[in-house]
Amino acid sequence: MKVAVIEDNVPVRQLLVRRAEKLDGITVVAQASGEDEAVDAVMATAPDVVVLDLQLAQGTGLSVLSRIRRRDFAGRVFVLSSEDSALYAGLCRGRGADAFYDKAFDFEQLLADLNDLSRRAAAHGATGAPAQIPLND
Repeated sequence: MKVAVIEDNVPVRQLLVRRAEKLDGITVVAQASGEDEAVDAVMATAPDVVVLDLQLAQGTGLSVLSRIRRRDFAGRVFVLSSEDSALYAGLCRGRGADAFYDKAFDFEQLLADLNDLSRRAAAHGATGAPAQIPLND
């Protein structure tokens, strides 16, 4: 399963990439720290999942989310943010995010969900078709 990591904090991004790539079947195909770079990377690599921070070095994760959905990106988008989940989770879902994770509390859950999604993709033979990877059975 191909994953793009959009995060401006280099240590957090490196940790996320390192931990994600330790999971079976996951390859990080793109990394970015700013909005334009992120949109270009996602559209060029067509990942199955985008892990997206809301605060970026240039632009915002909300804009990335809106822009890639307008360009018919069909993969999953998992927002990982330190922003107030009560305020932003619904806003992110309204723009097309599949899930919202709090950086302080949900990092391990995000990795568990990526691992589960990767296993489901392998079980369903999903390659090159991110929209067909089921979130659950």
